[in-house]
Amino acid sequence: MKKILLFTISAIFSIHTIAQVEFEQGTFLLEMGGNGFKSQSVSSMEGMGNAEFEDVYDKLGQNEFNLSFGGGYFIIDGLAIGLGLEYRSNSSITDYSSEYENLGAIDYDYSENELIIMPGIRYYFGETGLWSSFSYGIATISMDDSDGSYDDDKFPKRSAMAIGAGYAISLNDYVSLNPTLSYSLTTQTTKDGGYNSNGYAVDEVVKSGTFALGVSLIVHLSSY
Repeated sequence: MKKILLFTISAIFSIHTIAQVEFEQGTFLLEMGGNGFKSQSVSSMEGMGNAEFEDVYDKLGQNEFNLSFGGGYFIIDGLAIGLGLEYRSNSSITDYSSEYENLGAIDYDYSENELIIMPGIRYYFGETGLWSSFSYGIATISMDDSDGSYDDDKFPKRSAMAIGAGYAISLNDYVSLNPTLSYSLTTQTTKDGGYNSNGYAVDEVVKSGTFALGVSLIVHLSSY
């Protein structure tokens, strides 16, 4: 096991030594995000008394879609400014059987879309491959359902500050693999989403912190 670990570490540093991506002024960065689509469909459910799943539901499922990418430009050696964009979408559908519809059950659909804009900076420490970053993201959120429950003025507003660190493993002269560690502080405000001690409606403000581990591919394109 130790031999395998030593071989892996040696291979990583050998790649980084042989090929070195550019961190110089005038270089462009293109970062590949974690894009994908996921669809979930429930086919059975226990604990429904004497009823079977197919007696209650015709369809019960959820879909998720995520698309993200980013770009940057080195204004001086080692220091890049950039912009990241991320789009998230999820939806759910609940279709009842005709028997349950006759008993008063109503089919229900829900969808939520979020667009995040994230300007930021990234600094590379010389030729070590180590870097740190800071970004500030603003999200616009829209929600809709078949009941018409949502008012545009009450959609949540979300913002986040994030700091991160990573290591650029050069795969060749233009592409690096980047393991990353980041922490983000998110604030979400929903207009009239809460109540004060007197029972009056007030804005609901939720703050949360998130640690994340990840990996991404970054393309380094020199303008020279």
